[in-house]
Amino acid sequence: MTYFAPSRSFLCCLSLLVGFAALLPDRVQADPPTSEEFREPAGLVWFAGTVERVADELPVIDLGEVHTLRKGSKVAVIRYRDSHFSAQGVLEVRFSNPTWCQMEKPKSFMAEVGDLVMFVETPADLGSSEAIRDSFIRYRVVANANRNRYSTMNGSIEANELQRLSDRQPSWIKGNRRIAGIVRSSTVTQDMLGHLKPFINQILAFQEDEDSGVNIVQATSLAWKEILDELRRKPASSDTDTLDIDIVAEAVATENAVATENHVGPDSSLVVRRQVDALMFQRSEEERCAVAVICVTLLHTKTSNERQWMSQQLFRTQFPRLAREEQMLIDMETVMRRVRKSE
Repeated sequence: MTYFAPSRSFLCCLSLLVGFAALLPDRVQADPPTSEEFREPAGLVWFAGTVERVADELPVIDLGEVHTLRKGSKVAVIRYRDSHFSAQGVLEVRFSNPTWCQMEKPKSFMAEVGDLVMFVETPADLGSSEAIRDSFIRYRVVANANRNRYSTMNGSIEANELQRLSDRQPSWIKGNRRIAGIVRSSTVTQDMLGHLKPFINQILAFQEDEDSGVNIVQATSLAWKEILDELRRKPASSDTDTLDIDIVAEAVATENAVATENHVGPDSSLVVRRQVDALMFQRSEEERCAVAVICVTLLHTKTSNERQWMSQQLFRTQFPRLAREEQMLIDMETVMRRVRKSE
């Protein structure tokens, strides 16, 4: 590896990126679609990194690759412990570097080294391969003018990561997947990514349940509400047609639902959560959160086979093994009987 003297680092990095920019167009897999051809897919691109250090309660997050965060941007924070993820809340960017960010002091939790951070972008907001490249180069030039000693990547590695990101961009446009793509820092290992994917599925399921009328705060926690709000398509994104298609396409797990109940009380979520906590006190907090959301959603749903429906919903959480536990299904049916009896 070649090291540059501090006085030459800016010029060397700038030369590297300018040269890289000249070569990139020849390597892009496909020309960006014109405005007439472009129809944004329903899915979002998920970015994942970690909290790499915490100094004076100010977390520094490592994204590892090119990202779009700027001052004021927010990321969702989750923590992996005891073989499951828990929602912590959100962090706001205080200072942004092309590969890492210093965050504001969190208000509702204490960030820890190793916490995972996530945010989402639409393929349209990210733009074409050329737009990603140009934005990164402009931002890198400004960042180098005020270069901080703390940096996880040198210029050549950044160029390689930028190329890899640009190469993946065409597939985000062509596909019509719920998760268009995942961009992860090297601090998020392949093994951790394997654990993370079921949790992302649970986030998507909870968002659908929230859209159907479930009071997420009452059924889970404020931290869950915050991360669900943050990991959504931003209001500025206007692809409403494909979003509707996406929701319909994901209805496979709820295909037995034939009608919606209209008499669910406003405090039903609280009643469900109290019953879940009382009956399943030996379960983890996150398991109880998942069960509570499913039970509240069932109050809004009419189905011919409630046990089968609950099992299908459990498969969509970070605890798919629970769908095969007979005792869990028995306990959930008990919760539903108690809640309905109290109405």
